[in-house]
Amino acid sequence: MSLRRPSTPALDSSTETTPLLQSNPQEAPPVNLTEDSSPPAHHADAARNAGTPRPIRLGFVALLLLCVGAVGILSVGFFAPAASARYAKEAVVLDITRLSVDSFTDQGVKIRVQAKVQIDASRVKNQAVRSLGRTGAWIVNKISTDATQVDVYLPDYDGGLLGTASAPPMTIAVTNGQTTKLDFVSDVKVGSRDTIQSLANDYLVGGLGKIRVLGVADLGLRSSLLHLGTQKISEEITFEELPSLPKFRVNRMDIGEITLPEQKALSVNFSALVQNPYPVEFDAPPLSFTTFLSGCKADDLVNVATAQTSHLSVESKTDIGVDVHGIIRNIPEELVTTCPGSHISPIDIFLGTYLHGKDTTVYIQGSQPPTSNAPSWLLEFLQSITLPIPFPGHSFDSLVKSFSLSHVKFQLPSPDAPAGTPEASLRLSADVLATVCLPQKMDFPLHVTRLKATADVTYEGQSLGTLHFPKWIPASSTTSNDSQHLYVQAEVRDSLLDIEDYDILDKIVQKLLSGDGKPIFLGIDGSTAAGIGTDLGQFVVRNIPASGNIQIDGLPTTQIPLPKVNELLITDTTTHSFTLGIDLSLENPTPWEAIIPHISVHIIHDDFVLGNASIVNGHVTTGINFLYIGATWDPQAHGGHEAEKAGKCLASEYISGHNTTITIRPHANSIPSMPLLSKLLSNFTATIPTPRLPVPGNGRPPDSSPNFIESATVHLISSTADFLLNNPLRKDKVTIEAFNGTAKYKGNELGKIESSKPFAIKPAVEGRTTTPRIPVRWKFGGAGYEAMRRALGGRLAVHAEALCSVRIGKLQMEVYYNSTNPIGANIHLR
Repeated sequence: MSLRRPSTPALDSSTETTPLLQSNPQEAPPVNLTEDSSPPAHHADAARNAGTPRPIRLGFVALLLLCVGAVGILSVGFFAPAASARYAKEAVVLDITRLSVDSFTDQGVKIRVQAKVQIDASRVKNQAVRSLGRTGAWIVNKISTDATQVDVYLPDYDGGLLGTASAPPMTIAVTNGQTTKLDFVSDVKVGSRDTIQSLANDYLVGGLGKIRVLGVADLGLRSSLLHLGTQKISEEITFEELPSLPKFRVNRMDIGEITLPEQKALSVNFSALVQNPYPVEFDAPPLSFTTFLSGCKADDLVNVATAQTSHLSVESKTDIGVDVHGIIRNIPEELVTTCPGSHISPIDIFLGTYLHGKDTTVYIQGSQPPTSNAPSWLLEFLQSITLPIPFPGHSFDSLVKSFSLSHVKFQLPSPDAPAGTPEASLRLSADVLATVCLPQKMDFPLHVTRLKATADVTYEGQSLGTLHFPKWIPASSTTSNDSQHLYVQAEVRDSLLDIEDYDILDKIVQKLLSGDGKPIFLGIDGSTAAGIGTDLGQFVVRNIPASGNIQIDGLPTTQIPLPKVNELLITDTTTHSFTLGIDLSLENPTPWEAIIPHISVHIIHDDFVLGNASIVNGHVTTGINFLYIGATWDPQAHGGHEAEKAGKCLASEYISGHNTTITIRPHANSIPSMPLLSKLLSNFTATIPTPRLPVPGNGRPPDSSPNFIESATVHLISSTADFLLNNPLRKDKVTIEAFNGTAKYKGNELGKIESSKPFAIKPAVEGRTTTPRIPVRWKFGGAGYEAMRRALGGRLAVHAEALCSVRIGKLQMEVYYNSTNPIGANIHLR
C-alpha cells in the first residue's frame, strides 16, 4: 500500500448528534429516520451546529433495520406496504444507550448492545399513515423476531461487504407509546478487507462527505396472532456527516538515551489523552506502530521510530489515556537532507513548526509485533492504513535564556565598495555567548556545533539596524551541572551590521563620548538557527527566537594617553605642500577593536583646514597599537591665503615649544563607501595637543617641549655665534635659507643675528648639526652686554627669536621662532 498524506480536519470537542450518539453527555436522545432514509432534519442541523460528523456502527445499522422492518411488516405491512414502511421509519425511535466490545474474535468482535426501542406515532406527519399504523400496531401489540444475520454493504464501493452482524431472537412492543429495552451480544464479522481499507483511506484523507450503507437480512417474524415465516428485507441509510478524528493531546513526554546491542538510541515515552465522546467501551491489547514524518514530497513519509502502546481500557464517554513507548534508532538521511529547490530539510520544517507552538502532524501505521494476542485481521487492518496524528506544538519562545555579544570589533568597509551594497556595510566581529534552556525530561546528550542568525538591533527601544551572520559559524557547547541549561559559545567574524537610522547612531556616539565611562547596551531581537549534534546524527533547528544585548563599554574616565610619534618621514613636497608618513604608537584602554581599511580626517587649526590625515589597513586592538598614518599639509589648497597664515602660525608656535593643539574632524568623504556615516561623524571633532616630534640625542623626555637649538657659542671679538641644532626629521634635510633674529637676556637685547647665506641641517640619523659662524651686531653698553661680559668663559641663558625662511625639498615657507626655553650660550672671547 502507498503511504498517503491525509489532510487533518479541525477537531471539535463537541460530542455526536447522530442516531447513535448525542451531544448530551448524560443521555443519548432517541433517533428515528425520515422518509428519505436520512437522519431527521432537526438532528442534522444539530450535528452541523456542533461541527461533529456522525459515526457508522454496524450494530446500529443492523438493529435499526430489524426494528424498522419488524414494525413495518407486522403492523400494517400486509395491508399497505408503502404506508407501513413510512410509518415504521417515522414512528420507531431507537436509542442505543451503550455499545461495548465484549471480546475480539478471529473474524471480528463481539459487541454488547444496550438500547431502547420506542414507538411514537406523533412523529408520523401523514394522518392517514399515522392512523393506519396505530391501528395495525394495536392489533399486533408485540412482535418477535428469530435469530437474524444482517449483511451491511457499501453501494458507493462497488457494493462491497462492510461486515455482518448477528442479532438474537427478540420481542418488541409496537403499540404507540410503548418502550422495549434490549440487551444482547452481537457477533460482528469483518467483511471485504479491500472495501474496508478503501473506506478507511478515503475517510483519513477527508474524502467522505457522506456515506451510503445498505442493510440486507432474512427476517423471521411472528406474533400471537400471525406467523409470516421468513421475509427478505433491505434498507439503505445515508449518513450526511462523519466523525472527525478524535482529539489527541500529549500530556507528558520523556526523551532519554538508551543503549541497544551495538548502538545507542533514543527512547521516547509519552502519555496522551484521546478524546472519546462516544458511549463505546472495549479493551484493546498492546499494539505496535511505525511512526513517520513528512518528507520533501507530498506523499513521501519517512520512517523515524517504532512505538508500542500500553493495554487500553476504553470507557463510555471518557477520554482515553494512552501510554506510548517509542525508540528512535537513527535520524534518516532523508529527514536532514535539504529539499530540492529550498534551503530547509523535512526535520527543519517539523522542528520549526513544533518549536513555534504550532500543531504539526505525525503519521502512524500498524506493524507486526514480535508477540501479540491481537487478532490477525486487526493487525492486518492497522498495517494497511496510515493514520495522521495531530501533534501539538510547544512554544519555546524562552528557549534562549540569554544571548550576548562581547569583545566587539568593528570593521569599516573598503573605500572601493559601492555605496548601498552589502560590501559597504559595517562589519562586526564578537564572541557570542548564549544560554539555552533545555526542555525538561530530555535526558540525552546533545551539543551545538554551529550557529547563524539575523537580529534587529535597538537602542533604548528604537531600531538602529540589522545584524546578519547568515553563514554558518563554528560553535561549541557545555551542559550546566544541573542539566537544565546549555552554554553555547561561538566567534562571529565579519558579520554585516546594516545601519538603518543614523539619528539613533548619533545618540549612541554622543553617549559613548560623554566621558561618564558607563557602558551602553544595544538590544538584539531576532532568530537563530543551530546545528545540533547527537549520537544519532546531525540536524538543524531553525527560527529559534533569541533576544539579548550587545554591551559596548564607555570611554574610561581616566585620561586617554596621547599618541606617540615614533618616526616621521616626508615622502613628497611641492612648493606649497608636503606629504608625511607617520609611524606612531597608540594605547587603546577600551575593550573596543576596529579594523579600518580606509578612513580620512581633516586637520584643523583656528577653524582652518590645514591638511588631511588617513589610515589605510589599520587595526586597532586593546592595548598598544602601532599605526602608519599618511598626512598631507596643504593649507593653501584647503582654505587659501588665510589658511596658509594659520598654518604658518601653528608651525611657528610648535617649533618654538609652545603648547599647541590641532583638531581632528571627519568629513563627508571620510569613509567613501558610507556617506551617511561620514556625514554623521563630521559632527564630531576631537581637539588634541599636537603630537611631539622626538628630538634624538638630547636625553629629554619624549613628551617635553622641542629643543631644536641645543646650544650656542658666542664669540665676542669676532662678533659671531654658531649654534648646535637638532633635526627632528630622521632622514630629511632641512635648509635654512635666511633668518633675521634677536638675542636677549632677561628682556635686554644682546644683539641682532642676521644671515642670508643658506646652510643645511643634516638628517637626525647623521647626528646634530653645528652651523657656520653667523655675524652678530652687539648692542654695547646695555645691561645685556654687561651680563655677557661678566659670563666670559662661562654660560649665559639666552632667549632667541627669529624670522626664518626654511626649505624642505620643494617646499619653502617662513616661520617665526620664539623660544620658550632659554638657550645655554657659551661665552668665548674669540
